[in-house]
Amino acid sequence: MDYDIIFTGGGAAALILLYKLSKDENLSQKKILVIDKEKKNINNRSWSFWTNQKTDFDKIVYKEWQKVRFIAPKIDKIDTLNSLKYKMIRGIDFYNFVNARLSKFENIEFLQAEVSEIKSISDTEAEVKLTSEFENRIFKTEYIFDSRFTKEDIPPKSNEYHSLLQHFFGYVIETDEPIFDTKVAQLFDMRLPQRNAVEFVYILPFSPTKALVEYTLFSGQLLENKEFYKVRLESYITTKIKVKDFKILEEEYGVIPMTDFKFEQSKAKNIIYLGTKAGRAKPSTGYAFLRMYRDAENRINAWQKTGKPHYEEKFNKQFETYDKMILNIMERNPEDIQRIFTEMFQNNSIERVLLFLDEQTDFLTDLKIMASVPSAPFLTSIKNLVTGKKGEKLH
Repeated sequence: MDYDIIFTGGGAAALILLYKLSKDENLSQKKILVIDKEKKNINNRSWSFWTNQKTDFDKIVYKEWQKVRFIAPKIDKIDTLNSLKYKMIRGIDFYNFVNARLSKFENIEFLQAEVSEIKSISDTEAEVKLTSEFENRIFKTEYIFDSRFTKEDIPPKSNEYHSLLQHFFGYVIETDEPIFDTKVAQLFDMRLPQRNAVEFVYILPFSPTKALVEYTLFSGQLLENKEFYKVRLESYITTKIKVKDFKILEEEYGVIPMTDFKFEQSKAKNIIYLGTKAGRAKPSTGYAFLRMYRDAENRINAWQKTGKPHYEEKFNKQFETYDKMILNIMERNPEDIQRIFTEMFQNNSIERVLLFLDEQTDFLTDLKIMASVPSAPFLTSIKNLVTGKKGEKLH
């Protein structure tokens, strides 16, 4: 056996689990290899989430906000969160923080290479094969944690489930004049044309002159090329923020699946999927960081108790149903989401809505929220789910 554990893919899901593993006296002694085809040394993404709990990464939270804003054609609402805080972690800070800790362990190795195949040999042995570019090298291990996610992993269109994409393009911009309120995170500005998609912009201000401005879509397909995203984002900056001159400091682009497709887990007990590959992105919002964090906690707890990194997941059927209903509306008539979100945020505190979106509410609260939004789109979704039909677009 070459290693006790091999991670194929070294993104957020793998690094969260590795960090937690490194804090355990016994698990941290295992011989570990992390294989990733890219070096994690640039700031090409960020993670945002809301929580009232402490995490291992509070030290590297780049900015947090207790005031949040929702804007749509008929509403402009700012709320102060009570127990929650909206937090943002920059990719480069996360990578540097985790790698600084892992570098102290001589038994943890990193290899920049591309994996061609992983397979289970027996219950106690698995192997990883590299591509021909890396001489088809083979490593044997007890466990493989696989978090590689490519376009091929995105579920194809099907009548059996909903399959949408969250795709986003953002700039960190710097302006000459102080225009941003640093105390307020703008989570949604839905005053955009809803062009057969859910479209909005969010703004996370870092200083009066510096902010992340991100254009986001929920839809069935990507725009033709990046230039379309740039044009729409820059149009928003000039017309809504009303800034003509700005400096682009950083750029980020990403695609996240939004689907109620049941991501298949490996049939082999010693090959374990992580992150988006394991369906950790919430179907109706795409948020994943806390879900990956909780998954890592559960795996470490199970490992400590049973000697194996497996745990029985508890699925909340009510939230699975809500996700299916929202996805059905997005796929069938996405323009309805603007009206649904407007009334949901107008008739509830933003904190209640955020807790609901994070599956942290009880059934009574869920009923109150559902009663506060237009019923017709949801009734159609319920009918479609009961009959097993996804429904037709209304335009």
